[in-house]
Formats: sequence, structure tokens, C-alpha cells
Amino acid sequence: KREAHSLTTFHPLVASVDCSSAMSAAPIAASSHVAVGASAVGLRRRARVGRVARRGIALLAMAAPLCATFTAFVARPGRVVPRSAEQSVNNVDSSAVVPFMLRSSVSPASGIAGSAALFAAISSPVAATELPPAPSGVDMMPEPEQALIVIAIFFALAVLTALVVGPFFRVLEKTLPEGWFANWRATWPILGAFYMVAGASHFAVEQAFEAIYPPQGTWGFWYLPGSPQFHVEWSGIAEVAGGSGLFLGAIAVGVARFFGKEPPAWLRAIPSFAALGLFLLTWAVTPANIYMYTHGAQMVGLTPGDQPIPIEFHVVRGVLQVLLLSVLWGYYNSASSAEEDDKGTVSAAE
Repeated sequence: KREAHSLTTFHPLVASVDCSSAMSAAPIAASSHVAVGASAVGLRRRARVGRVARRGIALLAMAAPLCATFTAFVARPGRVVPRSAEQSVNNVDSSAVVPFMLRSSVSPASGIAGSAALFAAISSPVAATELPPAPSGVDMMPEPEQALIVIAIFFALAVLTALVVGPFFRVLEKTLPEGWFANWRATWPILGAFYMVAGASHFAVEQAFEAIYPPQGTWGFWYLPGSPQFHVEWSGIAEVAGGSGLFLGAIAVGVARFFGKEPPAWLRAIPSFAALGLFLLTWAVTPANIYMYTHGAQMVGLTPGDQPIPIEFHVVRGVLQVLLLSVLWGYYNSASSAEEDDKGTVSAAE
């Protein structure tokens, strides 16, 4: 009887974990049978077996949460990572984790239910926090209307860029004193340094850029393959590479001409094609900016998370983006034209 009683209250750790209660039923029944008709030697032997069984059950009880955690975080590579550790804690139902720690005995049914709830709380993917309505109100519209607005924004950026590169730059060049516009254009490669810094920030504050990447299904048509982390990283590498080609390439060309040596054609082409690459890259990352406008997404840690971004901010950024696209295309176009003029001069001389 003492042995049977000890098996029912053998260890508080086993009593605190549900999954061990069903397994403890077998040692209890076996020890009760031994207490009725077994000999003293058999009773001691059964007691040793019971102690081994209790230790094994205790080990299984300690290993169960570890196995569940391993399955959740290793065997499920596609689970959604929450934006913060606090969010992940808040999304785990605490009632499924520690309701049985204060009990001295549990039933097999409750043990199975509790273990299932614990595993589900740990292994289930945590859904990203839904964004509040954007100040623009676009995210509250039907998806077809959202898609039309996105297309209209792209069209407006393209038209305004063409107007700035064409008529506006020509009028500005004629209006300014002779040589001023050319000297200003010579400073455009400085933008490459800003792209280098921006590209490095993709890795320094990667979560901030991932937060403004449009999720799958945004606007009803956004289903670009790849994870947000992948797109943030490749665009960061592209910005660093393009910015280096534009900024450092232009410096190399200027240094060569400063010492009276004409740089080779391949060296002159580096800043030109780098400007073209950054022009295309700016278009490629524009959906992230549009997503901030249409859905109120914010760069975690870089924008005020407790206040929505006003519409005026998006208007100013749109104007700056038009100017940026115009400068990049204008530099590429002028460099290409100068290269063709040089080839024509050489041909005429020959």
C-alpha cells in the first residue's frame, strides 16, 4: 500500500505535466497487484522497477516541451515571424501552458487536451498585426479600385519624369547662365553615395524595410515570388553596387581627366550604366512606397509607429522621387550622348 501510494504522488514534476498522468496509470495498477499477492522479494523488485519507471516518466515529461519547441521552430521553416518578441509572447495562450502546474493530480483526458493546447500554442504560426486604416483610405476600397489607383500612381510618376527630363531640363539649361546647368549635372553622381548608404541600411535595419514590403495579395494583384527578407536583401545589394558604380566610377573618371589622361571607354561607361541601373531599381522598389501610402505601412523603428504618416509626406516624397528619376535618366542620357559625340569626332578625324 505504501508503494502504491508513493507511485501516485512520486514527484511534483510529473504531477505538473499532463502527458505523464496517462503513463502513470500502468505503474499504479502493477504496484497494486504486487501489494496484494507478491512476496517481499518481488515487492522490492517491483519497487525498483517503479522507481525506474518514475524516472523515465519524469525524463519524458521534461523532454516533451523541448520536442514541441524543436518541431515548431525547426521543422516549420515557413512560419511567420512576429514583428517583436513581445508580440510573440502575447499571442501564446498562457492558459494552455501553465494551468496544471498547481495541481497534484490530473486525468488522462485533461492531460491529452493540455498537451495538445500547449503544442498548438507554440507551433502555430503567429499572424502579423493588422494595420489600422490608412489616412489615404485606399485600403478600405475594393481591390479593383486599389489596383487602378496603383496603376495611376505609376503612370503619373512616368509622365512627370518625362516632363522633367525633357521640357523642364531644357528650359532650365537655357534660362541659367552658360555652363551652370552643365556644372550642376557634373555633381549628379553624388547621388550614388546616398544609394550606398540606403543599400547598407537594408541590412542595418532590415526589419524596417520588411515592414513596408507589400504582402501577397495586396491590391488584388501583388503575388511576387520570394520572401520580404529576400527582396530587401537583393535590393540592398543592388543599391550598394549601383551607388558605388555611379559615385566611385565618376570619381575615377574625374581623377583621370584631372591628370590629363583620357579615361578608357569601359571606365566612362561605368557611371553611365550605373545611373541606368539605379533608375530601373528605383522603379522596382516603388511598390513599397506606394504600399506605405495605400495601407499606412510604417518602417518599424524609423517612422512614428503611434501616429499615421500624413498624406503630405507622401506627396513630398513623390515629388522627390520624380526629381530623382529625372536626374538618373538625365545623367545616363547625357553620358550616352557624349559618348556618341566622341565616337563621331574620332570617326570624322580618321
